[in-house]
Formats: sequence, C-alpha cells, structure tokens
Amino acid sequence: MNALKPPLFTVILVGLFIWSGEVVARVSGGSVGPLGEGVTVENGEQLFWGPGKCSTCHAVGPLGSSVRGPNLGGADGRIEIALRAAERADERSADLGKEMRPTEYLVESIADPGAYVVEGFKNEMPKVYEPPISLVPDQVASVILYLQSIGGAPDPSLITLPPEIREAARRGTGVVAWEPYLDGDSLRGRDLFFDPEGSAACAKCHTVGDQGGSVGPELTSVAGTRTARFIVTSIVQPSQEIASGYETYLLQTTDGRLLDGVLSGETEDSLWLTTADGEVMALAQSEVARRLEQEVSLMPGNLSDVLTVTELHDLLAFLRTLR
Repeated sequence: MNALKPPLFTVILVGLFIWSGEVVARVSGGSVGPLGEGVTVENGEQLFWGPGKCSTCHAVGPLGSSVRGPNLGGADGRIEIALRAAERADERSADLGKEMRPTEYLVESIADPGAYVVEGFKNEMPKVYEPPISLVPDQVASVILYLQSIGGAPDPSLITLPPEIREAARRGTGVVAWEPYLDGDSLRGRDLFFDPEGSAACAKCHTVGDQGGSVGPELTSVAGTRTARFIVTSIVQPSQEIASGYETYLLQTTDGRLLDGVLSGETEDSLWLTTADGEVMALAQSEVARRLEQEVSLMPGNLSDVLTVTELHDLLAFLRTLR
C-alpha cells in the first residue's frame, strides 16, 4: 500500500468527499468547560477567546490575531466593533435597499460571513455554528453580546438569530463523522511535520505551538476551525485557497532582481519579504519597481506526488489532533 502514491489517492479521496458530502458529528454545548448557562457577555468573551476560535483570526486591540480578519478593537485609529457595526449596517442598508440595524449586521457577520466581506480581507471565515466549531444558539448569541460590549452597551433583546443557526442545533448529535479509509498514525505524522529533512517538512513554514516557521499560517488549532476536507485540500491543492496575509508576491527591484515570497511587514518606507526558505529580506519601497500578487501559493504543490498514501494519512491524523 505504501507504494501507491497520489494523485490516484487524491482522485479517490476527493471523489469520496463529493459522493458523500461532509457529514460531521456536532459537538454539544456542554463540552465547553467552565462556561455558564444562558446568554451572557462573560460567556461570549470566553467563547471568543476559547472554544469559538474567534481570536484565531480576529484581534481586540493588541490581543489576538488580525492577519486573516479585522481587528475588532480600537486599534490603528479604528473605532470598536460595536460602533463600527453601525457604519457597516448603513452600508448594508444601502446595498440591500432596506434598513439593517447594527446588531443585525453583527448577526449576519456570523450567520452568513460571506454576505459582506470587509475590504482587504477574503471570504474565508467559517460558520461557527457548523462543524468543527459547532457553537449552539445560546453560545452564538453570547458571542454577539460580547461584540456589542466592545465599544457599546450589550442588549440581548436586539439579538434575533436566523433559522439556519437553530436548524444546525436541531440536527443534533449522532451523525457519524467522515473518516479516512486508512487509520493514520498521529505520532508518525508529527515526526513528518517537524522533520526538516523529511518528505513533508511542514514546520519549515508553519508553526504549531512554539515550534516552526512563520512563512505560512499558524496551525496550532487548525482542526478546531477547519474540517478534515479543508485540511486535506490544503495539503494536496494549496493554491486553491490562500489564507489572507499569506499571499505570494513577485517583486521586481530597480536593479533588475526578481524576488518572490510573502509580505511579512510593510510601512510607508520599507517592506519585508519572507521567502520560501524562511529568509526575511528588508527592502526600501524605493527599491521596488513592480509588485505582482501571484495566484500560486508559496507552499509546494507537489506533495501529492511526494507523500505516500500512508504518509498523507499520518500527517492528516496529526493535524486533526490540533484543536
């Protein structure tokens, strides 16, 4: 079996996904530890920074990550999300031709995050009431209440959840999750991930915990926010969806050099380009003659040719432990 290589395996795997869809067991609200009952700001805050995984993509002021999603605090001269929601609601009202209130905008941003994508970001926010995050209605309402409190006064009476959130909860538990047809070994997968000389060598570019590189997105809790299908696709087709903040750029310098990598920092006068080898190159803006965003990820696209079926399952098994 080890000799069988993707892309044959990839075709079989993708075919299984298309045939069966993605049916994943829901997680009950009782699995979130010390959270209290009901809809409260305190529960929403715990969910935001914990099981809801919101801080994976959003910051509030200096805390959290705002690489993939907007900072929801008053950072970089912006107003807090409760006040910003009023501005967004006005924009949505003009687009829709009917009035949208600030809290309705907050509800929409969670219930249907692709309906309005803030300029400069991508449509990549998961629906937190679907697997693998699977927040139940009271938890979703608590997160919205917490967002109301960031620069405003929380008011649960303004929160009306759409039917799709309650329907997701009514589907309940008991549905068997999709599983790969081979059992991977997560320990072998971990070795593959961190071995710099191995066939995967993921840690050259990705961080898990305090180990690894920063060329690609951090994967410390990837299985807590992304489904198995998304993870598999990201391995075998890395250019299909490139995470915000990790786009590849081709730069032509004024002295004729061609450089490619991820923009890891930029100011009015300078920029920093991180190459696939992890080298950070500092350039003055005046040195850059042309800049072109690429449609191809910096992550190698040939892992389906490099990894055996067993290795791919082992790597998947390890990544699925990262919650």
